Amino acid sequence: MKRVAPLASTNASVKKVCFFKDSKKDSSFKPDAVPENHFHLGRSNYAIVSDFADVARIHLRQYKLDATGSLFPTKSGITLIPSVWLALVREFAAIDQAFQDGKVFVVKVCLVLSRTVVENVTYITLQRYYQRKDFSRKFLAPVSMLNETEWNELKNIHKQITSKIVSLMFGRVFRKLLKKEVTKHIPFPKTDFDCIDAEIVLTTSMVELLSYHIQENISALFECYGCLEGYENQLGHECMTYTNEQRIFDYGDLAMLNMDWDKLAAEFVERNIQMINYISEIFLNKLDMNILIENAKKMYIATDCILLV
Repeated sequence: MKRVAPLASTNASVKKVCFFKDSKKDSSFKPDAVPENHFHLGRSNYAIVSDFADVARIHLRQYKLDATGSLFPTKSGITLIPSVWLALVREFAAIDQAFQDGKVFVVKVCLVLSRTVVENVTYITLQRYYQRKDFSRKFLAPVSMLNETEWNELKNIHKQITSKIVSLMFGRVFRKLLKKEVTKHIPFPKTDFDCIDAEIVLTTSMVELLSYHIQENISALFECYGCLEGYENQLGHECMTYTNEQRIFDYGDLAMLNMDWDKLAAEFVERNIQMINYISEIFLNKLDMNILIENAKKMYIATDCILLV
């Protein structure tokens, strides 16, 4: 945690903007017809998941009603990439503690959070910034201001938002990366290979590889407070008492979000290089990414070696 200079002034004007660069559709919608990947936080604030240039983005955005009764996005809000979102959700408890201590909180040297009171209403302000060569900070004008109810709602639904990011990344981006990796070995791959037996082998291989990477990432993300505090009693160590099912529940989506998708695609093609002709357009289009993720999680849970007495 670090104290920072006072936040830069923000542009309070509200203009109709389209911040979804990856969408050709109008980003406005009716209040009773909220689009997929939109999460209502309260009042006119929404959390939205989108993707552009093979990178998922999480928007915390304020909307406004127009003359037709539709909600449209304004300039009031911020956009986060998955790594910053991952860091943010892991620090929720520390952020609240910082607020209680009257401090601001910095995430990933690019996002600062503070608590302020305006007309007897408490707001949580999130603002992006970047560091200049002289190490001074340049704050970006758009900010996201959530009242305490909206901030708590963001914390309550962060797992749903993270799951949606994972689904987007694995369902759209990972397919593109796999196609790109295959073309490195076969510049002009055939797209008409369709073999049930090959599909079973390749799908099983994908689940095994996913399960392995989930295990690695959970190990990297898991924090045992017993170890951090140096407890002598092993029962006070989550690393000893947590089952794999508990770890999946607490860290599964974060582990998927922390996935190195390029590495995963390269390893999958490498371990199935003799069957590369079958990693065709037909095979990739048939993949149900959500089912693959769930099966990989189940495989990870099944490897639990904790003896239950």
